[in-house]
Order: sequence, then C-alpha cells, then structure tokens
Amino acid sequence: MKKCSVWLEKILPPPRGNFLIRADIDKGYHRFSRGLSLLLTILVLVPMTFIAIVSEYQHITTFLLCALVAVLVVFQLSEAITNHLREAGLKREQFLARVEQPNKLASIGRLAAGVAHEINNPLAIINQQAGLIKDIQEMSPDFPHKDMVEESLAGIQNSVHRCKVITHRLLGFAHQTKVKIEEVDINALLYEAVGFLAKEASYKQISINFVLDEQIQRPWSDRGELLQIFLNIIGNAIDAMRESGGTVTITSQQLDSATLRICIADNGPGMTAEVQQHIFDPFFTTKDTGRGTGLGLSIVYGLTRKLGGTVNVVSVLGKGTEFEIDLPVHQEEA
Repeated sequence: MKKCSVWLEKILPPPRGNFLIRADIDKGYHRFSRGLSLLLTILVLVPMTFIAIVSEYQHITTFLLCALVAVLVVFQLSEAITNHLREAGLKREQFLARVEQPNKLASIGRLAAGVAHEINNPLAIINQQAGLIKDIQEMSPDFPHKDMVEESLAGIQNSVHRCKVITHRLLGFAHQTKVKIEEVDINALLYEAVGFLAKEASYKQISINFVLDEQIQRPWSDRGELLQIFLNIIGNAIDAMRESGGTVTITSQQLDSATLRICIADNGPGMTAEVQQHIFDPFFTTKDTGRGTGLGLSIVYGLTRKLGGTVNVVSVLGKGTEFEIDLPVHQEEA
C-alpha cells in the first residue's frame, strides 16, 4: 500500500495553492486505477499463461474462464484500492482545512484588533476637537450660519460614535474569550444587528421586516457571539440579493419553555441541494473570488453549537433561503 501511495503521488498533479484542484485529483485517481488494473492483470495472467503452455492447453476452456474471472476480480480490486486511497486523500484534505482554520481566524483576529486600535486613536482626537469647537461655538455670540455649524458638529460626533461602535465590534471579534453568560434581550439584539447592516441594505434596495414575539423569554447566553451569528446570516442574505434587491424577514418566537427560535429568511435566488450540503463547511463559498472566505457560516455553526443551540437551513432554488436558529433559554456557564 505504501508503494501504491508513492506511485499515486507521482501520478497526481502538483498542488495549486494549499490544495489540489478537485478535477485534477479525479483525473489522477482515474489514471492510477487504470495503471493498477493493468499491472495486476499482467501479474495474474502471466503465470496463468505459463501454466497453460506447460500443460499444452489441455484445459483451454477452463483456462479462458479462469482468466476472465481473474480479470474481473482484478478490476474490482483495483477500483476498491483506488476508492480507499481517494477517501483517505479527502479525509487528509479535510483535516488540513480544520487545522488551518484556527490559524486563519487568529490572523484575522490580530488584523482586526490592529485596525481597531489604529482607528480609535484618530477618532478620539476628532471627537475631542469637535467637542472643543462646540464649546467655543456655544460661548461665542451669534454669527452667520451658526445653525449650520451646529449641525455639522453634531454630524461629526455621530459619525465618530458610529465608528467607535464598529471598532468595538472588531475588538470583540478579535478577543478570544470563553463564553460569557448573561441575560440577553434577543429582539433588541436583532435590531442592533440590522442597524449595523442597514446602510448596506438600503444601498442595495433591500428591505428588512421584523415579526418579533414581544413576549419572548430573554435567554441566558453570550451576547457578543449571538450578535456575530446574526450579523453573518443577515449579511449573507443581503449579499445574496445584492443585484436583484428583495426582502429579509426576521422572526423570533417561543417554541416552548426551554427553547426559542430565530428565523432569518430572504426571497433571493436560493440554493441547490448540493450547495446546502456544504454551506457549513469551512472555506466553502459560492461567491466570486475575492468576495468571500467561506468562513462565515462555518463560524455560525460552531458558535451556535457552542451556545447549546442548533442551526438549520431550508432553501428553494429561485425562491429564497431561511435559516432557523434554535437557542436554549437557560444553559450552564462554560
């Protein structure tokens, strides 16, 4: 088997990036299967032919029948060996992806933290100077366009506050901590997540509707990680309808005394059954190159399980997609 693996490595094409291209891998395994079949056929038929010659073809019918059976067995055996090697290669590739994911997330976290800190410093200066100008303006006598200056200063301070919220999110993403359990107003958190993406949605002619249960229980969970889950799913829904526009509907409901459900649905293009099978896989993406890492939904899946919940997707091609997130009301602190 070790010699077969060495031979396979020679037949397979060289890696492109971190992993082999899937089509090239399939071609390599096909060539390997044909070569192995030919080799085993020769190894079986040569001694059988020698025996037939020595016996002067006294049992030619039996010989031909045995040869036919031997060839069939050889082809089945080579196919089984090839499938085994293919499965081993796929498992190895998946393992490498799982190993590489934490390193990539750590790098993204460090980058996010660095960007947040670098932005916070000039923001603090801008906010301080705007406050100073506002104080001077309030102490000064009336002058032309004073109202316009007040509105401009208010706009600067509001924008600074929004930037601070964004950098706070970045720092929260970069800060790897254990789950912090607290009582969460789930409806307010959904509004907050949408507020974070509202500008992008309006630019793309996408409306967001809420159908929230005002009597829903407040779950004990990690607020920051729930927000990240909602941001990823809502962001994906908006991105799916970036060209055609559409509607995102967000629903909260109490399933029973121990479970609540959050549904995030869009009327975008939907997904095929094949895509649905892989959407939670790390680095799987249907977006164009450079527009997605394929990590968003895998993170959603991991965080939801970490919080004791489940996430499911229902999608119909051409009609839209709905994510159902079931969360426990109570859980033990991790």
